[in-house]
Amino acid sequence: MRRFSCRIYGVLREGDKVLLARSRFGASTFINFPGGDIEIEEAPGDALRREFREETGLEIRPVRTLYANQEAHLSTAAPIQIVSVYWLVERVSGDLRLAGNGDDVLELFWRDVKDLPLEGMFPAELEFCRQLPGLLDQ
Repeated sequence: MRRFSCRIYGVLREGDKVLLARSRFGASTFINFPGGDIEIEEAPGDALRREFREETGLEIRPVRTLYANQEAHLSTAAPIQIVSVYWLVERVSGDLRLAGNGDDVLELFWRDVKDLPLEGMFPAELEFCRQLPGLLDQ
């Protein structure tokens, strides 16, 4: 039986930079945007605000959808297909925890949108990052 993991991520932009996370899953580390799984019976916007708060310490407001994966991405950790949606978000309040959340986020950092660390990303994020500069200009 095939299963899906629906994920939602926020792109917080300040000038030409976007906020990224260095995260951990098991023994693997990777680069992604703050966000994560949408729980069963959880509205996607609520999931985005919850995940962003848990990972960054910030309260955010979703502004607009930027992108939803168009390619099929299979997880390397489990027999599931990953479907990711990316939103542009605005900071509302809170204190940014650059040192991580003491759990799955090891650190947060800013990076120029034209110089993203692609070598540390999973295929779903790579697909999105190829489109990101043009999406932010819309």
